[in-house]
This record gives sequence, structure tokens and C-alpha cells, in this order.
Amino acid sequence: MKLFDLLETFVSIVAGVCLFAVFALVTAQVASRFIFNFSLAAASELSIYAMIWSVFLGAAVAFRSNSHIAMDILKNKLPFSVERQADVVIIVLLAGFLCLIATEGHDLAMRAMRQTSPAAKIPVGYITMAIPVGSILALVFLIEQQMCQFLKGKRHD
Repeated sequence: MKLFDLLETFVSIVAGVCLFAVFALVTAQVASRFIFNFSLAAASELSIYAMIWSVFLGAAVAFRSNSHIAMDILKNKLPFSVERQADVVIIVLLAGFLCLIATEGHDLAMRAMRQTSPAAKIPVGYITMAIPVGSILALVFLIEQQMCQFLKGKRHD
């Protein structure tokens, strides 16, 4: 679906920009220490925050392409009809887990808005917001994936 393709592209670009920011900030931090003999405290802190955002956004994109590691040894040994039921249980549990992470992550981010980071002086809630944003995006991609499988199954019946 084109909307989800655009969303995936946007999220991938933002995650890539975050990774580039990590590279640039760490390079600046190392250069400032060894060449100019002073430390950029904010650069170190911001690189960690950019990495956090990159991880959560990248994990959401991995949901779309089904690129996460799956432990399916036991599931694959089940009879086909039970294997399909196990898939449904796994998807429901995964969706519930993502909802839990999103709601708890949102609560954490709202509480963290009162706190500022030591060097960069930005609200910690902006960093913590990566948790619910990444979880919601993963949930959206998971639902899209399941809807596509459902529609493919309907067409072949």
C-alpha cells in the first residue's frame, strides 16, 4: 500500500539521519578531545539520544519487512492447523505487548518532560518519546502486514 510505503520511507530516512547524527557527533567529540583538547559534553549526550531514536525507528521498519529474529523451532514442529493457531496467538500477544510498551512509554515520556538532560538541557521526555513512537509504528506495520495476509487469503479461497 502506498501510504505505508511512504510511512516506511519517511521513518527509514529519519532513522538514517539519526544514525548519521551519531556518526557526526561522535566524530566531533573525538576531534575536539584529541585535536583541540576540550570536550563537547553535549555531543556525547546527543549521540546517545540519536542512537535511541534510530534503534526504535529501525525496529519499527523491521516489523514491516518481517526482519526481526524469530524463534520458530517449536512452532515449525507443530501440525499445520495448530501452527496457524499459534501464529494468531503470537500476533495477538505481540500486538498487546506493543500496546503496553506504547502506553507505558508515553506515561514515562510525559513524566520525563519535567527533567532536562545535563549537558544539552533538553527535556528527557523528547528522548523517551522514542519508546511509544517506535512501538506505535511497529504496531501499525504489524497490523498492515496482517491485513495484507488476510486479504491475500480471501482472494485465493
